[in-house]
Amino acid sequence: MASATGSGSGTGTGDCEGEEQDDSSSHSEVLELTETLNSLSVDKSQKDYEDELSLFRQEWQRELEVSPSHHRDVTKPVPDSTDSSLQTEEDKAKSLFRLGVEMEKGGNLYEAIKHYKKAIQILPDVESQIYDASEVKVVAHAEVEEEETNNTVSDESDDEDAVEGEEFVSRIQRILTRKGHFIQANCPTKSGHMSWLPYEVLQLILRWVVSSDLDSISLERVSAVSRGFYVAARANELWRSMCIRTWGAECGTPRVHEFASWRQMYIERPRLNLHGCYISKTTYLRHGENSFQDQFYRPWYFIDYYRYLRFFPEGLVLMWTTPDEPINCVAHLKYRNARQSQGIMSGHYRLVGTKVIIVIKKTPEKKAPQSSNTRFRARRKEPHEQEQIYHIELELRNVRSRRNWSLVWEHYAVSTRGQWSNFELGSSKFPPFVFSRVRNYTAESYEPLTS
Repeated sequence: MASATGSGSGTGTGDCEGEEQDDSSSHSEVLELTETLNSLSVDKSQKDYEDELSLFRQEWQRELEVSPSHHRDVTKPVPDSTDSSLQTEEDKAKSLFRLGVEMEKGGNLYEAIKHYKKAIQILPDVESQIYDASEVKVVAHAEVEEEETNNTVSDESDDEDAVEGEEFVSRIQRILTRKGHFIQANCPTKSGHMSWLPYEVLQLILRWVVSSDLDSISLERVSAVSRGFYVAARANELWRSMCIRTWGAECGTPRVHEFASWRQMYIERPRLNLHGCYISKTTYLRHGENSFQDQFYRPWYFIDYYRYLRFFPEGLVLMWTTPDEPINCVAHLKYRNARQSQGIMSGHYRLVGTKVIIVIKKTPEKKAPQSSNTRFRARRKEPHEQEQIYHIELELRNVRSRRNWSLVWEHYAVSTRGQWSNFELGSSKFPPFVFSRVRNYTAESYEPLTS
C-alpha cells in the first residue's frame, strides 16, 4: 500500500512539474511574439508618419510655387537696423516706401500705412523723389529707343538722299508720308501732345504765330523745331496771305515777278521790316556865346538826337524825334495809339518799289480851358501852334547780306500855313535810318493772319 501510494504521489508530482514547464515556455513565446509585433507596428507607424510629412512638404512647396509672388514678398520682415545702418537716410526712406507699396498691393493696408509714415518722417518728399527717378529711367529708355529708330530711319533714308533734282521740302514730305505720322513726340507724355492735332488746326496755330503784325521771324523759328513743322511752315497759302498783307491785293503772282514761290517772293522782294524800328542818329557841333568875363573864351556844344520810325502792316507809321537813347524810347512805339504829348507823331506810308513815301500831319494839342479868373494871370497871349504837314521820301536799301536794312533820305519838306519849305539833305544833318530789331514788338499776338 505504501508503495502504491508513494508511486502514486510520485507520479502526481511529476505530472504537475511537466505542466508548469510547458506553461512557462508558451508564455515566453507569447511575450516574444508581442514584442516583435509591437516593434513591427512602431516601425510601420514611423514610416507612415514620415511618408505623410514628406507628402505635406511636397504639397506646401507646390502651393508656394503656384501662388503669386507678392504674397511671398509681403511676408518678408522689415530690414534690421544693423543692415540699414549701412544705408543713407534717403535709401532707408525709399526702401520703406517701396515695402509699403508692396504691402498695400497684398492687402495689408495697416502695415502699409505704418511704413508710409516711417518713410515720410525720414524724408518728407520721398514719393516725389521715387517718381522723378522712375521718370528719368523712362526718358532715358525712350531716348535710347529714339536713337535706335533714328539710326534705322537714317539708314533707310540714305537711298532717298541720293535722288538728283529733288527739292528738300518734297523729300521731307515723302519721308513723313512713309512714316505715317506728321509730328512725333520726342518723349512719352501723359497729357495731350501736338501730334494729336490735325493739319488744319496746326495751320491755324501758325497763323497766330505770324499774327496780324507779320512776324515772319517767329515762323522761321517754329519751322526749325521738327520736319513736320518745317513742311507746315512752308505752306503756299500761308506765305500768299503774308504777301497780300504786305503789298495789297494787287501784289501779283510769283511768276509775274520771276520768283519760284510765294515764300521766295516775300523774302527777296523789297519790303519794310516790321519786327523793330528804324533809327537815325544825328550829331553836330553848335557854337556857344562868349562869356562876359572872358571875351576870348567861346564854348562849343556837342549835340546828338535820334529819329525813330516804326511801321505797321496796315500803312500806319510812327515818327519820333527825341534826344533820349533807344533803350528808353523803343518801348513807347510798340502800340499804334502813341501819346502825342511825348512828341510822337502818327501818319501813313506807302511802299512803291524801293521808295517809301510818308505823310504825317501834326495837329496842335487841345489844351484844357483855363479858369475865368484873370486877376493874377499875365496879360499876354500864349503862342498858338500851327498845323504842320511833313512829307518824307526814303529809299529802301540792303546793307551787305541784310535785306531792307537801311532807309536813305530822298526828299524832306514841311508845310506850314500852306507854304512848303524843303530841306537840303546832307549826310551830316540827315544820316540814313538803320533797322534795329525789338523783341518786345513780337512777344504777343492779338489777331491771327487773315487770308
